[in-house]
Formats: sequence, C-alpha cells, structure tokens
Amino acid sequence: MGRYNCKFAYYAGDKKTADVVIREGAVTSKRYTDAALDLPFGNLPDSRISRKTIDLFFDEHCVPEHRANIRQILDYYGIEKYDAYEICRLTNGVMVDTPFRIVWQD
Repeated sequence: MGRYNCKFAYYAGDKKTADVVIREGAVTSKRYTDAALDLPFGNLPDSRISRKTIDLFFDEHCVPEHRANIRQILDYYGIEKYDAYEICRLTNGVMVDTPFRIVWQD
C-alpha cells in the first residue's frame, strides 16, 4: 500500500475524530469533530493536503529520525532504514506525550 495509498481511522483518546483514505496522494476524509487539534490534518480542506503534508503527519507520529539510539529502535522494530510511515504502521502512531493513535483499515 504505502504512505500515499492507505486507509485509517484517527483517534484522540477513545474518540474517533476522522476516517482518512489516501489514494495516489489524494486525501479524502470524514471528520467527526470541529476541533482542529484533534484532526490528523487540522482544518486543511482535503484538496489542500499535499504529499509533503502527509509526510509531515507520519513524521509527527513516530520517534524522531535523529534521536539518540535510533539504530537500536529501528533494530527493535526490524526496520533497516528510517521510514516514518513504516514506524507508524508498527506503532499505530502512538507517542508517549500525545493522546492520538492511528487505527489502520487496509
């Protein structure tokens, strides 16, 4: 599938805030809240979400690329090379300091 071809639900805690489909880099979403901070791409209209925005979304939902001991973390996940999307697939985008998570539907 890949980062530009995937489908997921986005949650803030236990509350589903959006369903997202990305096909060939084009985003279609159904939003269940008006709270921009609880949405995967904020208040951006689907038509304005670029591939760069998609990349930034996945970057923000995983361990930073230049973190100390990143090699050990990648080894733990069984990943050869840093790839934010692949890390999000394995961790559901869960970070210690945020309530957000990705539930993959593809």
